[in-house]
Amino acid sequence: MKTSHRVSLVDAGLRVRVYAFLGLVASALVACIAPSRERDDAMRFPAYPMCPGDPVDGETLGEGSLRAGPVMREESARESFRIVRRGCQFVFTGSQDWSLGATDLEVVYDEALNPLRAWKRSTSPGPLEAARRTDIRAYDFSTDHVLLRRRSSLGGFESWRFRAPTPHVVIGPGRGLLSMWLRRAHLPVGGRVREAVLDIRETVEIVRDVTLIRLEDRDDAEMGQVRVYTIYGREPIFADENNILVGDMMGMRPARLITTPVPPGINREGDVNPRGTP
Repeated sequence: MKTSHRVSLVDAGLRVRVYAFLGLVASALVACIAPSRERDDAMRFPAYPMCPGDPVDGETLGEGSLRAGPVMREESARESFRIVRRGCQFVFTGSQDWSLGATDLEVVYDEALNPLRAWKRSTSPGPLEAARRTDIRAYDFSTDHVLLRRRSSLGGFESWRFRAPTPHVVIGPGRGLLSMWLRRAHLPVGGRVREAVLDIRETVEIVRDVTLIRLEDRDDAEMGQVRVYTIYGREPIFADENNILVGDMMGMRPARLITTPVPPGINREGDVNPRGTP
């Protein structure tokens, strides 16, 4: 019994040393992983990109209005967006609302549909005044590395520089913005493309490689003939013949198909102002 007890203690001591060693290795690995961006409050954030003459209005190329369908768990989700040709640029504007927040979005593209600038305003629900519930961020794609200017809900400003080279695709909240990647990629059925993407959906943005795949077209009972794509290999989305988003597998559908009352939105901080904020 004593020998058995002694052996168990030795084994336990060995396990402790092994776990401690593995912990040190894990800590070293984490320390070697550089964050996706670095603080640079001394940077001069570039001016808003404009075409000669700076046309205010433009030609509408596509628009959409989506709402949660009957099979979607988050019944309050809705989204509207618009794609406009404005002189030498294409401009996407969109807004999303659901019970836990609201987002307003603008992305400016050049004539090859490469992003030049993105702007995102996120608003949380709550009793505080709108400014205290609002986070505004602008992203510039004009240099070798994406630049970020942020105004937090507390009123302070931050500037960041991403470490990865500037990508040619940006993914944001909602589904509508994916229309710009679909139109740029112009994939045939069965086609795929893998590109570096700036994903600004989360609190901490990240640049990573993402694969876009076009599957077989689908004859949907509600939406008719649609094109089917996947991103990240797990998010089927539906688009019309002009590659404008019309829904997804999660349950978003064209708003015209939803007959229930539109849920109230979250109060925002004034009008949308991508040129003047942050």
